[in-house]
Amino acid sequence: MKTISLDFKISGTKIFLPFKALCSVTDKQFSGEIIIEYHPDKLVLEYVDVENVLAEITKAKITAEELAHLVYEQVKESIKPKYLKIFVDIKNSDAHRPAQVWIED
Repeated sequence: MKTISLDFKISGTKIFLPFKALCSVTDKQFSGEIIIEYHPDKLVLEYVDVENVLAEITKAKITAEELAHLVYEQVKESIKPKYLKIFVDIKNSDAHRPAQVWIED
């Protein structure tokens, strides 16, 4: 993911991104919002690139858990934040009721 250097303090950032994906277990569509929350150190994410990376990730069949994991790993590697939370909020699913998955560290 592309980043932007910080030379001043930012306490936290939250990025809200809509997504649509095809479940690798049920072969049914699910959609919602992924929230990337972090406390930056010296770098922040470039928002448009994050949207593009998310679009690429969701082209393949995937579970919400895999989606959270892949985004978490890419963000952590890109900016090495002091705190990171990836929250997948499934609002619509052709297979099940709404669900939420998250990873935080």
